[in-house]
Amino acid sequence: MSTTSQIADATELHTYKESIRHHYDSLSLWYRLFWGDHLHHGWFNTGNEKPREAQIEMLRQCASLLRIPTAARALDVGCGYGGTSLFLASEFGCEVDGLNVSPNQLRVARDKVAAARLGARVSLRLRDSATFAYPPHHYDLVWTMESSEHFADKRKYFHQVRRTLRRNGQLLVAAWTGSMASYSVRSVASHFVCPAICTAEEYIDFIESAGMQAQKLVDATRYVVPTWQICLRRVRRFGLLKHLVPNDVRSFADGLEIILDAYLSGDLTYTIITARSP
Repeated sequence: MSTTSQIADATELHTYKESIRHHYDSLSLWYRLFWGDHLHHGWFNTGNEKPREAQIEMLRQCASLLRIPTAARALDVGCGYGGTSLFLASEFGCEVDGLNVSPNQLRVARDKVAAARLGARVSLRLRDSATFAYPPHHYDLVWTMESSEHFADKRKYFHQVRRTLRRNGQLLVAAWTGSMASYSVRSVASHFVCPAICTAEEYIDFIESAGMQAQKLVDATRYVVPTWQICLRRVRRFGLLKHLVPNDVRSFADGLEIILDAYLSGDLTYTIITARSP
């Protein structure tokens, strides 16, 4: 199914973008409360890791699939609270540009950059993937972790990535994957403001159609599922107060069971893909 078929016209696209911005702005505090300053899944080798340990392990596992040169120029698309941008800057000396559509998240992220004294290496901007002016042949690495699910035109995005990567530049995509033919996958997409969730094969097609070469594909589903089990346990402890919180928060809490069930059924998977520009 085409990702663009989900967004019919410019008015609908604008409304959809505002829905994403509202989702992350209104839930900014709650995402941090239930999961912490890293918005992405954790990588649980044993299942006994603390969430923050698993989140850092996810970044390390993804980085291990790449060859990140020292002082590489990196673009973190969907930078959340800045955790990945700070990781790339501190661990690899990268110069990082981060993009975020949520002003609330961006304020937190900029405070974290300032606290880490990495302002000279990390620049975070209020931009989305569709309107950012991708400078040609500028970046050594484009990091797209759990943000592409929200993109209305994924095919166009990967063409922009190809344009902005330098020769032998690298792309990392970590994404929820599955077929929109599945009711459970459609439910996840609807609940988490995704125009469409795509299969791993569709991602490969987008990447290679843009002129990049897909290199590694990892099905990390079994390592990430504890993420949602932990979140659900935390929400259930909070459950008696659910009637006191805003509707957005109640909807978010309900969505945790939807996405966990989709993972456990096998309909939803978590895929990491790397690619290289020629």
